[in-house]
Amino acid sequence: MKLKNLAYATFVAAAAVAFVIGSAVPSEAAKKKKAAAAAPPPPPPQVICTSPPGAVCATKGDQKFTYNSACWAAKDGAKGAKPGACPAPKTAAAGGKKKSKKKKA
Repeated sequence: MKLKNLAYATFVAAAAVAFVIGSAVPSEAAKKKKAAAAAPPPPPPQVICTSPPGAVCATKGDQKFTYNSACWAAKDGAKGAKPGACPAPKTAAAGGKKKSKKKKA
């Protein structure tokens, strides 16, 4: 009987120690809640394009796009706006087959 009481007391003490240690260290959930409660960054300022329209060619990434004005190109994040529309992309020949030459008789 004493052995059972001793085992039970040891178990309760170990559980109490684990509870105290667990509650003393901030949990990951508390850190996530604190991070989520932080104020979100302010939204970017709204840009209103009032410049007169005039086609510009600007580069965004590795591609060139034609925009209505330099303001719209800057608003979209494009770089290097130049006056004038971008040249049309080269198109491949339809069908992908070589044309055969007809033999003349």
